[in-house]
Amino acid sequence: MEGLSLPVITDPPVDHGEVESWLQALGGPVWLVLEGADDRRCRAVTTLLHGNEPSGALALHRWLAERPRPRTRLAVLLANVRGALTHPVFSHRHTPDDRDLNRCFRPPYLGPAGELARAIIEDLERLAPECLVDVHNTSGNGPAFAVATRRHPVSEALAGRLCDRLIVTDLRLGSLMELPERVPRLADCPTFTLECGGALQPAAREVAGGLFRLLADCPHLAELPCPPDLEVLVHPLRVELRPGAVVVYDRAPHPDADLTLWARIDEHNRGVTSPRACLGWLGRDGLACLEARDGRGVDRLRELFCAREGRLHARRPLRLFMATTNSEIARSDCLFYVVPSG
Repeated sequence: MEGLSLPVITDPPVDHGEVESWLQALGGPVWLVLEGADDRRCRAVTTLLHGNEPSGALALHRWLAERPRPRTRLAVLLANVRGALTHPVFSHRHTPDDRDLNRCFRPPYLGPAGELARAIIEDLERLAPECLVDVHNTSGNGPAFAVATRRHPVSEALAGRLCDRLIVTDLRLGSLMELPERVPRLADCPTFTLECGGALQPAAREVAGGLFRLLADCPHLAELPCPPDLEVLVHPLRVELRPGAVVVYDRAPHPDADLTLWARIDEHNRGVTSPRACLGWLGRDGLACLEARDGRGVDRLRELFCAREGRLHARRPLRLFMATTNSEIARSDCLFYVVPSG
């Protein structure tokens, strides 16, 4: 396709090598465009915005070997190729000298990541897709789920065929899925993030592969009914460390840490967390090392969590998701998200 800011490979050839060598050959951010039976319509997928979340790229590499022929044009962006290939591969959210790309989709578009985000926006405006799905892995192990900034029947129909839960968030972080609110030409485009599960979970690649097949095979997205068992949760809270706080992960408290989270905190990404469950141990300042702000900026941490004999507990049954055991992600992004249950 002509007129896009980023490089384009149309109808990419089948690559039977390793994913790493395939990405190295691509060289950087690139659109892979599969021409469809109806090229008047386009559907778009972005993946690898985070270099340590490879399931979308892995699934795409395998799916392309099937020589698919989509019903419509399908444009797939491999974004942060440089971050993904930084040694050791698939371990860096972004390169040390750059910003988190999925926090750069709002002005000012500073640095290489900001410039890349602006180029992606310009390309999406030109593509004018009838849907946009951003594929990620969760920071910790857990089931797949979807996230959107608003409800839309097409987003819910697609998400409900790939996972059991859709989170509708009022938090705004500068992520790609917020673009319909900021870019007039994308205002009517159903958009959501698909969190496929943990990067090391084989099932995560199957979820991503299911997305590519679904978008390629479905003639008309508006005709897809929403599965009745899709659970929709609204207005999650980000539980974050306050500036300067130290977190570690272990099976016993660390005396020098502000917070010691249970070593397998990501087990709470499934089901409902009971107030009886110990999530970790608090340091001498107790809950003061944490905050949980809603979309209006109000800190609601103490409505949801409490300290009991130096341990961190939920005040009420909660749904946790995106709980990570990676201390770097916990410091630079967040500990987990939470929604009250019931």
